[in-house]
Amino acid sequence: MRIDRGGFSLHYEIAGSGSESVVLTHGLASSGATWSALVAALSPHYRVVTWDLRSHARSDSPDEPCTIAALGADLAAVVAAADGAPAHLLGHSAGGVITMRCALDHPALVRSVTLVGTSSECNARAVTFYESLAKTAERDGGAAAIRRLGTRDEPTMPPEGRGFAHMARAMASLHTAPLTAELEDVRCPALVVVGEKDVLGVGGSVIISRRLPRARLEIVPERGHSIFHEDPAGFARLVLGFLAERRAAG
Repeated sequence: MRIDRGGFSLHYEIAGSGSESVVLTHGLASSGATWSALVAALSPHYRVVTWDLRSHARSDSPDEPCTIAALGADLAAVVAAADGAPAHLLGHSAGGVITMRCALDHPALVRSVTLVGTSSECNARAVTFYESLAKTAERDGGAAAIRRLGTRDEPTMPPEGRGFAHMARAMASLHTAPLTAELEDVRCPALVVVGEKDVLGVGGSVIISRRLPRARLEIVPERGHSIFHEDPAGFARLVLGFLAERRAAG
């Protein structure tokens, strides 16, 4: 299915059924397909929506630069188009940033958030990394940027890579415009999950959990940045447990 975003469109899919929807947002250089194991675990109980970020996989790649707010609006549009509002939102890495922005800007669409291996801010070193990714994508294409990241997902990217470069630079903006101070305005329940051995460290998740008023932090031993790939069953149990708590609480 597609949703028009005024000059470009986004691809999304729906699996399962139920009275509540869960919308899954992937990170940079990935796609909605990365959630296949989690979709299988959630879909018997929930309506599960996956989508491809702009400039990723089956979604279009607009030429114009983007902002984190625009990406959050993309997510809000997917929630609305999938007729799933209010929904439980789950995001990984850059997808977690987008999920936080959506919860801040569109709170009426959100029942809860689950944030996996993400951060609300970034340092100068991260800015340098994002800029190098952007330049690689512009010079050699999106596929080259994916190889630099060493991701285990390999979605089809726009050959010119400009859209991916815009995405990388949007994430770099967390250095000068962090979300951290705003997080106290997110009033929905939150589960913050991070692997003990995440290559990005656990500090970003700790900061988020301390800022969100209704957050619970889970640091998963012996796991890295992509917990949902490393331990699909264990990750699904965490998510299902959290969602069951939300359902019981009404």
